[in-house]
Amino acid sequence: MDETLLGDLEKLKKFMEEEYRGEDIRFCSAYLFGDSKFIERRKPLFKMFNSMAFVERPNIIYIRTDTNLKINGVNIGELTEKLTLAAFFGGRVESIEMERCDVVISENLSFFMAERPKDAVFLYNKGFHLTNPIANFVKKLNYVNVYFFGDFDCQGLSIFESLMEKIGSVEFYPDIDTVKWVFERYGNRLPHAEIAECNEKRLKQSELLNFYKKQERKIEQEFLQVLFSKGGLKKPKWIM
Repeated sequence: MDETLLGDLEKLKKFMEEEYRGEDIRFCSAYLFGDSKFIERRKPLFKMFNSMAFVERPNIIYIRTDTNLKINGVNIGELTEKLTLAAFFGGRVESIEMERCDVVISENLSFFMAERPKDAVFLYNKGFHLTNPIANFVKKLNYVNVYFFGDFDCQGLSIFESLMEKIGSVEFYPDIDTVKWVFERYGNRLPHAEIAECNEKRLKQSELLNFYKKQERKIEQEFLQVLFSKGGLKKPKWIM
């Protein structure tokens, strides 16, 4: 562990022991580091905060589906059709009735709202602070496969790794074949990547990570959506 991170951990620990009065994680992050998402983006800091906080943030889960999924007797498929999406407090799931289907966790709101699920349940991750509630909810579902649809960059791979640790079996999209297809045709259009961020997040070695570091370019979800519409990229089976 580098000295900078050790210093940040000590700073947070001192604050939590001496000054913390139940404030929101982003308030504390802005107060201590001048960046409201600083703590959430660093796993050791995030874990320390949640272990020492009085209460965790409200676990509001955003969901869309075309299936006959019922949570606490409420048909989420019907709500999706009428209201576009549904939201519920993750800590108050008393009963679930559902048909077996795929679950897709989205890193970005643009995909979650723009694309229609096909025999699937879509969940919006909304950053690291929802990873635990999302994972706990997914483990209650009767699913076929779980996919994480994220940006092909350090942040996306980091969230994916965290979900893998909590759920056990998750597939990343874009998968390696899709990633290579995009680079072969559109590599010169893709934005440059911050490779150093991967080292900071201490990501495990994988074919996706090695390819990302070699190319030094990233793929955003929004660009994949453009390719679905304009560039000949076939949509995965769980998108209408």
